[in-house]
Amino acid sequence: MGKRIFVAGLLVAAVCAVSLSGCKQNMPVSQLEKFIAGTDDLQGQALDDTLRTYLGRGAPYAVYANYLLGNNFYAAATDSAQASGWDSPAADALLDSAAFYLERSVALDSTFVEGLVNLGSLWDDRSGQMTSRQEQDQRMARAEAYYDQAIEVDPFNEKAHCNLGALFLRQRKTQEALEEFQGVLDHDPHSALAHYNLAIMFAEAKIYREAKREWELAAKYDPDGDIGDRSRANIKIVHDLMNAPVPDNLKQ
Repeated sequence: MGKRIFVAGLLVAAVCAVSLSGCKQNMPVSQLEKFIAGTDDLQGQALDDTLRTYLGRGAPYAVYANYLLGNNFYAAATDSAQASGWDSPAADALLDSAAFYLERSVALDSTFVEGLVNLGSLWDDRSGQMTSRQEQDQRMARAEAYYDQAIEVDPFNEKAHCNLGALFLRQRKTQEALEEFQGVLDHDPHSALAHYNLAIMFAEAKIYREAKREWELAAKYDPDGDIGDRSRANIKIVHDLMNAPVPDNLKQ
């Protein structure tokens, strides 16, 4: 799910990774992936009814069902926000429902990394709602805490580190953001997500040549995915910015 950070009002937003139901896996590996694959052919009420039948069962099925229900509400909230903003009553109510189910998933299993990461992303989104500065700070702190919990469970979790770095970047904590992105790349130099977000950091600082290089790497390592598409779009924008004529009033 893309989020919030824009450069010069033009670039495609920084990627904040959220695992949403309906994302198909070529070869399901984990128990969660197998559970999702088993619901891929269901939609609407049929999917909702099926997931709710698992809520009363033990782990891991109740964990996964709560997680997917939460993600469905989160996806609906995102769609609503794109139409009318995160402050709309509809988006806010959907986020409430998403938080309820995602919190239930991690309450059932405190080591469930996917639920922790998505709760971090949810509170990250909620920090962008119109409210007091104190409340915004509290929501960002809550998002950071969920990302930190995910990292405690899985120290090399790409999504948790990149999302935390994106949060730091929004807070203008550039050094902390750099450490998160670079830490991912130290572990996996082919992380398209880390290269993409590192490019955003460079672009915000108007270091366009480095930003372009990082987006080129992101596109290389995710040629057919959303990150690759966003990277290629931003490369074109940055290319145009780098080659734009200098206004007369700025010439020496």
